[in-house]
Amino acid sequence: MIETDKKPVVHDQVLVEAEIDGRVAAFRTVVVNVLPGVLWLGLLKPNPLLERLQPNDPAILTFRREGSAMVAESAFVALLGPSQSRVFSVEWPSDVRMVQRRAQLRVDAEGPVQYTIIETVTDFSGVAGQGATRNLSAGGLQFAVKVPIEEAVIVGDLLELRMGLGQNVVMADATVVRTEDGTDLGRDGKHLQPARTPRPPQTLVAVRFEQISEGAQDLIVRHIFSLQRMRR
Repeated sequence: MIETDKKPVVHDQVLVEAEIDGRVAAFRTVVVNVLPGVLWLGLLKPNPLLERLQPNDPAILTFRREGSAMVAESAFVALLGPSQSRVFSVEWPSDVRMVQRRAQLRVDAEGPVQYTIIETVTDFSGVAGQGATRNLSAGGLQFAVKVPIEEAVIVGDLLELRMGLGQNVVMADATVVRTEDGTDLGRDGKHLQPARTPRPPQTLVAVRFEQISEGAQDLIVRHIFSLQRMRR
């Protein structure tokens, strides 16, 4: 687990999200025990859906914190105790990230992205382009475009997006929240070794979804669980 100034402790409130029978299910739980390698979580009331989880099913954990939260990847381990729909264990969370508000876990992802600028402070409204997803969450994504940063979209632009998720395509309106010159950055965000010839320009664009249907958001979350499952 990545070191943070806060770790899971007994009595922590945890939102557990998992995919069950093709649908995203959420369980509001409390940490009841912290053991090497696993956490025991308990529901306030039994939930029969819990019995449909299988060992190694991916899960996303969100730990409530005052003014912030911890979001982490994990996986279901086993049902516990006499009530098979109330207490269960999950893997000790990996890749814990502190966030300033309730936020969704971002995972590395690849897929095509098409965008059209629909609102901007410049004269480029209506301009379209395309790129490739770098990471994805239910609340936004980062994608790369093969243009210099001075020719890319700018912070505050409102975009109409078409995103490829495996065999599916979802649409959303999103605001640009950050741009970065990614010409000399690898997929891990670290600087690449100097090249003998200049690399083609690349700009990284991070966006936050502003308008997205419930169905589209559900497809994104299911795609994230699918990626986690494959990587396990």
